[in-house]
Amino acid sequence: MITFENKKILITGASSGIGREIAIHLSQLGAKVVLIARDENRLKETLNLMQQPENHKYFSYDLEDIDNIHRLVTNCVEYDNIKFDAFVHCAGVPAVIPLKVLDYKKFEKVLKINTYSYLELIKHLSKKQNSNEESAVVYLSSIMTKYPTSSQISYLMSKASAESISKTISIELLKRKIRINTIIVGAVLTDMVKETEKFRSLKFNTKNMLSNINKTLEPKEVSNMA
Repeated sequence: MITFENKKILITGASSGIGREIAIHLSQLGAKVVLIARDENRLKETLNLMQQPENHKYFSYDLEDIDNIHRLVTNCVEYDNIKFDAFVHCAGVPAVIPLKVLDYKKFEKVLKINTYSYLELIKHLSKKQNSNEESAVVYLSSIMTKYPTSSQISYLMSKASAESISKTISIELLKRKIRINTIIVGAVLTDMVKETEKFRSLKFNTKNMLSNINKTLEPKEVSNMA
């Protein structure tokens, strides 16, 4: 039987949406959770919603800063000198950018947060000094990689790339028995999606379109899958 009691788990994107709900749920299951996101105030809100907030820790960090992720991982381990048992990557940015206005800088920003940071975090978390044997990694992807829509080039590429990365890394990390899993999530009514919806509605009714592919979920429903 799987138990989360006293397991140390890193969650990115923990300041809202799915990441916040997973953090709350894991705290209720007895895990020791480390929260990562940019917005410190929202991280504090998440922490206060968790069971026994004093047992958990947050670090305010911008995952666009790829070069210093190794320091972030070191800090997350050394603050209590306990290795990680799991990592859940919920951090992500939406990107509805038509081809005619897509440029390298916009493209790069999406890839840094949705893909590069994920790869860099696994690279350092998978080291023996940072994680235990038989640890687990979960990546939150999107059903949009299977049902693409227009103006989603950078977003879908970032998610599809991370899915492929997960498959490749899972082979490399077999020797440490580290499990890599991807959850392909349907439409979820997170704050991120709601904010993006305002832009999308100028062109088409995205919510109705997505409901034909899959049921629209609440973040709490997805947290139960992770």
